[in-house]
Amino acid sequence: MGSHRIGTLKALVASVACIGMLSMAGACGTGSDGQPTSTATSGLGLVAIFTPSDGITISQHTPLNKWAKLVPSIKSELMEQGFAAKQISTHTDGSLDKQSQDIQDYVVSRAAETSSKHSSASGSTTLIVAPCTSTDSTTTQYGDYVTNPLDSESSSNNADAAADQRMTSALTLARKSGMHVIVLSNDIGGFSPDAFVEMSTARKIGEIQAKQLVSKLQLDSASTANPKTIEVFLPVGSAKDKDQSVSMAFAKEAFKGIWKVLGPYFKSGAVVSASGTLNASTSATSWSSVAFTASSDDDVKQELDSRLEPEGAAKPVHIDGIIAMNDYIASVIVQELDALGYEGSSVEINPSISILGIVGNLAGHKDLTKSAVPSPAGLGRQDDTSSEASLQWPIVTGYGAYTDMLPDIVNGKLWMTALENRAELATGIAKVSRQLASGGDVTALQSVSKTTVNGKSVPTFTQSLIAVSASNLKSELIDTGYVTLADAGL
Repeated sequence: MGSHRIGTLKALVASVACIGMLSMAGACGTGSDGQPTSTATSGLGLVAIFTPSDGITISQHTPLNKWAKLVPSIKSELMEQGFAAKQISTHTDGSLDKQSQDIQDYVVSRAAETSSKHSSASGSTTLIVAPCTSTDSTTTQYGDYVTNPLDSESSSNNADAAADQRMTSALTLARKSGMHVIVLSNDIGGFSPDAFVEMSTARKIGEIQAKQLVSKLQLDSASTANPKTIEVFLPVGSAKDKDQSVSMAFAKEAFKGIWKVLGPYFKSGAVVSASGTLNASTSATSWSSVAFTASSDDDVKQELDSRLEPEGAAKPVHIDGIIAMNDYIASVIVQELDALGYEGSSVEINPSISILGIVGNLAGHKDLTKSAVPSPAGLGRQDDTSSEASLQWPIVTGYGAYTDMLPDIVNGKLWMTALENRAELATGIAKVSRQLASGGDVTALQSVSKTTVNGKSVPTFTQSLIAVSASNLKSELIDTGYVTLADAGL
């Protein structure tokens, strides 16, 4: 059936005029909100949003960046830009195969309607497409918006190849029929849209965590005489996972971001690895030296133990910083650090804020039945051999802003997490949509520049990730409505 659909669509692309001969019955149907999408009443026309279903994580931990949260925000911002609510439809699919079929059906029906001499439709049509991509239980831990990097070793079955071709053909037809296409997060092979929206990438996620360590540990003041000790944990899927290549490609890209920031410090000797997995000879391609299978909590615990408590060691080693990559991995690392006897909190390392100050800031100076994390007995120097000193709690970084991990940020166990700026994304997508629908210049918008997408220069909207620690958790997550005080354990 897939080859038949593709053949039919190719014929339509070759002769768009033939579409006018198609049946008008049920041309555009209804959107997910039950509103008819066949007749436009606003000069800005129709908008159809196609996104994947929310990813399912391997545990109860859930990142804030979910499609179910972003899509309503996009719709609201589109209305702010002048699009009518009844002209905005949303479509959710669990696979690329189903999504490509839904987009094909929508495009063919809409093209047929607008080409009909009897059509009363007015205005343009804008498609906002976040393509379903191959993923695994590891990459879903970063949230739904991440770009899954392409890798030459990644395998693709016939069904995926057919779906890719169907998607490309459908969107090519859309543009030839006068529709505008905005692609989110992951590009579509062989297709260049009217605009692209870059979301979080593996490299950005690695880079932002490495930068946090540089700042918090004051690495510019470290030296070979008194180096800082850092461990990097790159989770990948199990060999039993058919999409393991996805998480491996993600890990490769993430390490490039990490090493861009931390590499110079390792090369100078100002930073060392407690386990010896990283050293002055490490390069940006040495990702496999710190990669490990992370299919369960036990996998993470065993990896941490092997690095911080080598076989035969009398006690765990001193560690200054840990890049956990995402909040799921960070949650297990925090538990295991506690089990190994590490004490204190990240706040006590080069402190600029205190636990009591954090709690007061978040709760409006309300008295709480929350006690501060106990202070460590020593300063945790690299050359201090006392057990108490070496077990100073390290800086731990993650990504995803998991709600269940927010109390650990307040308590200083998790130094920072990060996430997409959902509000800024929704606003940017809506503004790009309006520019396209009204014939405006997309590159005139703030945060839009030209990038190359499948060989063509395409206006691309980008925005920075938000780094969240205890000092700005209230302003970035609570005041913005992303989470509540109760979510933060207050």
